[in-house]
Amino acid sequence: MKSQSQFHEPRSTTVFRHTAEAIRNSSHTDASLAQVIADQYMRDVAPGERILTFHVGTDMDSMDKAHKANAQIVARIRNGTVKMPADLEESWVRALPQPWSDNCARELANRYGFIGARMPKLSPQAGVLCVGRISVEYGQTIEALANVLADGRVCVQDVPELRTAREELAQMRAAMETLAAYVDGHLYMFDPSIGAPPAGVLQ
Repeated sequence: MKSQSQFHEPRSTTVFRHTAEAIRNSSHTDASLAQVIADQYMRDVAPGERILTFHVGTDMDSMDKAHKANAQIVARIRNGTVKMPADLEESWVRALPQPWSDNCARELANRYGFIGARMPKLSPQAGVLCVGRISVEYGQTIEALANVLADGRVCVQDVPELRTAREELAQMRAAMETLAAYVDGHLYMFDPSIGAPPAGVLQ
C-alpha cells in the first residue's frame, strides 16, 4: 500500500504568511511594505539580473506613481496572479520588519533542516548583541511558559501560548548557536589547533 504524499506549503506561502502577520502587527500598510520590498530588491539585485521591474520616480508626482505601481506588483504576487520569482524571496524576507524577518528566515531555513542561526561578526559589539539577544529571548521564553503553567496544568486552551513558547525557544536556540559561533571564531583566531573556523563567521 502506497503512503500518501506529504505536501508542504510553497515557500512563497510561508513568506506571505509572515508578511500578513507583519502588516497586521506593525506600523506598515500593504503599500508601505511593498515599497520597502521594492527598494530592497533594487539594492540586492543588479539591474541586468532583475526579473522584476520595479519603478523609481524622480519627483513627487512620479514617485507617487512609482509607489502605486510597485504596490500593484507586490499585490499581484501576494494574491497569486504572478508567481514569486526566486530572486525576490531573499529581498522580500529582508524587507520585513523585525521580528517577522528573522522568524520567516528561520522557518525557511528549517525546511532544509537548519535551525536558522545567524552567523556573527567577530567584533566586541557583535558579542554584546549576541549576549543581549539571548537574554531577551530567554525572558520571552520564560514568560510564555509561565503563562502556560500558571494554573498548574496544560490543556488545549494553552495552545496559543505553547506556540509562542515554541517560537521563542527557536529564537533563543538560534541566538545561542550564533553566540557559540562567535566564541569558536575567536578561539580559532588564538588557537587554530581547535580545528577549522566556523564557516561564514564574518571578520
